[in-house]
Amino acid sequence: MFNSTVKTKFIGLFGNPLGQSAAAYMHNSVYQALNMDCFYVPYEIEMEDLEHVIKNLKRFHFAGASITMPFKAIVYRYLNALDESSKCTEVVNTVVIDEDGRLIGYNSDGFGCVRSLEEQCGLTIPDHRYLILGAGGAASAVSAALARQGAKDIKILNIKDDFAIAEKLQRRLEMFYPGCSSIDYMNDCTIKSSLSDYDVVIHATKIGMFPMTDAVLFNTRWLLPEHTVCDVVYVPVETKLLKEAKERGCTTLSGLWMNVNVAAEQMRLWFGISAPTDFMYLAGTDYLRAQGRLRS
Repeated sequence: MFNSTVKTKFIGLFGNPLGQSAAAYMHNSVYQALNMDCFYVPYEIEMEDLEHVIKNLKRFHFAGASITMPFKAIVYRYLNALDESSKCTEVVNTVVIDEDGRLIGYNSDGFGCVRSLEEQCGLTIPDHRYLILGAGGAASAVSAALARQGAKDIKILNIKDDFAIAEKLQRRLEMFYPGCSSIDYMNDCTIKSSLSDYDVVIHATKIGMFPMTDAVLFNTRWLLPEHTVCDVVYVPVETKLLKEAKERGCTTLSGLWMNVNVAAEQMRLWFGISAPTDFMYLAGTDYLRAQGRLRS
């Protein structure tokens, strides 16, 4: 049982909704195992409260904050500075309070995806071509991190109704990493044709996320065994997309590994620790199993 003290450091997870998140269980399992006097707490807040909450973090003994939807592309407005990991896209998922009390924005989402592709899939980032489906916060972070690690060909597909988001993302990528990205409308035709040219597929939409676990964005019969398929969705751990991709002979990567590496990087930024990622992955699956959200 956790007992806070006057020295306890808190981390807040700010988003809405948060009912599906395994983050608090995963973080607190590590802090308890390492006998750290800190506690990770989820807070569902409203948009109008974000500025007040962020600007008052240090008043309430917070070491920092974790930011999720729908605040990732907005919270930078209330920070003192941005780290290189978030300057390109202005998408922030991690807030660190430095020694001078300044609020610094980082993005460990992209780091988490890249690290997972390297460690779990054995990829050397510059040697592959990347098709990213979606252009929201996760897609922005992942594309920027891939470009920062030397990826030379990143194609981003997004639906026509929200294509301005993809256009803004590409403008930002061109400012920081010229010539590495292209964009197009996302539909059956462009997905199918792109799959013949790109060997790493990163699904970065909400399709397939609990409770809509029977949904798949595209016809997985278009996949080849040469494809590596990554899903940023981690509830369920193995989405229908990943299950069908595996049946096609593809290498697959669960979004839970991305989430684990995101959390591990956050712990490094907040506390300077090297987090036990295998332990965290097991903690994440334990939580999802207890919630009845682990696909059998």
